[in-house]
Amino acid sequence: MNQHSNPSFPVVLTIGGFDPSSGAGITADLKTFAAHNCYGVAAISALTVQNTQGVSAWHCVEPGLLKQSIESLLADERIKAIKVGMLGNQAVSAVVREVLEANSSLPAVLDPVLRATSGMALLDADGLAFLKEHLLGRVRLVTPNLIEAAELTGLKVENVEGMKAAARKLVEMGAKAAVVTGGHLDKPIDVLFDGAEFETFVGDRIKPDNTHGTGCTFASAIAANLALGRQLRDAVVLSKAYVSEAIRKAYAVGPGRMPLNHLYRMQQNPRAADHASALPEPVH
Repeated sequence: MNQHSNPSFPVVLTIGGFDPSSGAGITADLKTFAAHNCYGVAAISALTVQNTQGVSAWHCVEPGLLKQSIESLLADERIKAIKVGMLGNQAVSAVVREVLEANSSLPAVLDPVLRATSGMALLDADGLAFLKEHLLGRVRLVTPNLIEAAELTGLKVENVEGMKAAARKLVEMGAKAAVVTGGHLDKPIDVLFDGAEFETFVGDRIKPDNTHGTGCTFASAIAANLALGRQLRDAVVLSKAYVSEAIRKAYAVGPGRMPLNHLYRMQQNPRAADHASALPEPVH
């Protein structure tokens, strides 16, 4: 076994789709983990064909191969948290259920990726039913946006009261906690329900076109903060602040929606990356 004198950083596993434009999915997750002083490892559940202008096609990875990939990563026994994104179908979702069941001590964050902004479905009907029945109860937190919360719960989710109702319903459906994100509202508001109390977090409207990958990034930032040993509420607050600044610092990489600038901290003054207020201290 290798012995290292340098401090180790928490390892976070992401399971999700590959976005070749690097605005969302696996690549966004890995950049987010790095921005939080975590080391990211990844198991790709689906390959997508997309750029800043939208998703045109996707194909799920063979479930057996995905399972082998995840088990190989988990065998290293260094993973501190799991983030789950795009699943695509029931077979892939079943693999993830097995993984979460076998590693129930690890905090897991589920970003229920149901469809692309362009409207293309990214999870089939059987997969959606499976997610609701078998995955919600196996994660520490689920982080749907308004549209996803409505589809998951069958409720009308258009304002804060609707968000609260959906968050409560998601907990009733098995989730330990839920954050319903309101980036589509006139003023971005997120609602956290931990199973006992509600808390509302209000943000500012910042560059509304700079939002490619916000859901993926928010969920992966929470997973990173949980891996660093933070409590759920603190993880949500810090992640919202990180996403807001990543939106503010975004820049165009194509003619479509701008991806977040996940690594904006590295582009600040040379000392910023080492400043305690810029990056969380690693858990040893």
